[in-house]
Amino acid sequence: MPARPLKFFCALALALLLAAPGAAYLAVTAETDRSTVEIDGNLYLTVTVSGDSANVPEPKLPNMQNFNVYSSGRSQSISIINGKITTSVSFTYILTPRFIGAQTIPSISVFNGKEKAIAPELQVTVTKAKAALAAPSQPASRPAQPARPAARKQAAGGADRVPIFIKAETDRKSAYPGEQINVSIKFYTSVPLSSNPQYVPPAFKNLISEDLPPVRNGETDINGVRYAYSEIKAAMFALTPGPAEIKSATVIAQVPTDEQIDPFDPNFFQKFMARSGAQGQSRDFSTDPISIDIKPLPAGAPAAFGGAVGTYSVLASADRSEARTGEAVNFSVTVTGSGNLKAVTAPKLPDLADFKVFDTMSSLDIRKDGDVISGKKTFTYILVPRAEGRKTVPPVKFAFFDPRAGAYRELATDPVTLTVEKGAQAGKSLNFTPGSAAASAVTQSGSDIRYVSERKGGDALPFVAAQVNTLPYWSHAVPAALLGLSFLLARMNRFKLANPLLFRFRRARSEAARDIEETEALIKAGKHNEAVSTLYDSYMAYLSDKCGVKVSALTIRKATDLIKARFPRASARALEEIKDLWSALELRHFSPAAAEAEGARDLTRKYSLLIELLEKELR
Repeated sequence: MPARPLKFFCALALALLLAAPGAAYLAVTAETDRSTVEIDGNLYLTVTVSGDSANVPEPKLPNMQNFNVYSSGRSQSISIINGKITTSVSFTYILTPRFIGAQTIPSISVFNGKEKAIAPELQVTVTKAKAALAAPSQPASRPAQPARPAARKQAAGGADRVPIFIKAETDRKSAYPGEQINVSIKFYTSVPLSSNPQYVPPAFKNLISEDLPPVRNGETDINGVRYAYSEIKAAMFALTPGPAEIKSATVIAQVPTDEQIDPFDPNFFQKFMARSGAQGQSRDFSTDPISIDIKPLPAGAPAAFGGAVGTYSVLASADRSEARTGEAVNFSVTVTGSGNLKAVTAPKLPDLADFKVFDTMSSLDIRKDGDVISGKKTFTYILVPRAEGRKTVPPVKFAFFDPRAGAYRELATDPVTLTVEKGAQAGKSLNFTPGSAAASAVTQSGSDIRYVSERKGGDALPFVAAQVNTLPYWSHAVPAALLGLSFLLARMNRFKLANPLLFRFRRARSEAARDIEETEALIKAGKHNEAVSTLYDSYMAYLSDKCGVKVSALTIRKATDLIKARFPRASARALEEIKDLWSALELRHFSPAAAEAEGARDLTRKYSLLIELLEKELR
């Protein structure tokens, strides 16, 4: 009996080992910069998500009751090694503790639709502040009133001693589109609050925002009054020239009150229960709106300018210096500096006659040191050398507007040189050599003379003619019909030879249908790489037959421009579908490790549906 369960478990283990390579790779880790933090300090939490695809899911943070959580940016790296894509994204958060003692950061999970990964929970110890500041013990002599604009202005100027107020200010009143504008919102109080205040951030007009954590806390003297304050900062980037506005920010706080309740008041019970539950009165404190003038960028922008505003440097590199024809090379252009890196677009590559260029992938690494948005953004192009030899990628130009100097800057990378050798799939060359000088002797292989037989025989011609004369009259039209049919076939053949593009256009769908059947058979046989290659060749042949031009020698952008010119009625949706499927097929074609069964089936379905759409659009 024991032998049978042992065989069962061995077979199960073997099946799991065989199935493991087919599963998608997804992993998540979480770590803090330290395990002990003071109550008035900050903790950095880094969550790293890794996967074997170009996109990985964002982690889902659990509910953290013991911490205030602020996002502090993300960094991403993408690598293609031996045709396999690996992506790693690090998400950074700043945690501000709310309570003293041993605190737990719950487990963090990610889910990509098929697989789920979980990072274990973390333990953190929160200690008292080294120099705890005493809070004011005596409340104000009168109840706090709702903050009014006039009161706020007086508090800002120091004319009146307002116990609670909120103030917002920016570091500049005018800026260019894309130039960083820092806004500071400070909430001041000189009386103790009954509970933690609730912050409602402002809305923006013609601006996008980026948090600048963490929340700053401190104390200051204003007109002889000691205030405790909390400061929240954010970075703003204008979208277009014209007026911009930061609308009012609001803090909702429970303010203690000494107001006596009349026991004969008809609303005594409601007031008493409200005071007992809230431990004070709820007050709203709001900032005044701030207007900002957004100036237009000056004229004279270089041709390479794509809207980047800030201070940048640019660097180009390749993942290797030697390659073979037909092999993919990762060519990266990295833009580093300060500014709105999210809005920086990919630099345009110069014409590369020696390479086939595929679409780009980008990775972003943002830092917020010193309240300045900075970091780097890397654009990765996939280049495939066309021929062997010493090939050079010319300098890549990148232009930006420097708001400090008020002028445009244009940079260029150093050229990148590759040594390209002949690949294994290069076509074989045929050499024709002359024959030997000594000619071989001529030998007789047969005779072409047919001798007349001397034997007598009957003449069959009269007999056949007599039989034909006995046939019905309508049967004599059969030779004429055959002659007419052969004439029509001859004309069709001449028309086909004279108009090959028309016949290729008409037979494109049937050829694609046969290729789809062949692809499905390869997928069932487990030959996923061959299936993707067949699908890629079929897609290139289909587009070539429809356009009358070999599109495989063109880039995706040039091919879509050609299709749009050839078929003006083609919709934007059809063109987008053509580009999306082209990109997916090329990525799988040059990354064989990514050609799994599900991916090959999905591409086949997309190709089949796209054929149906293009048959209606490309007319």
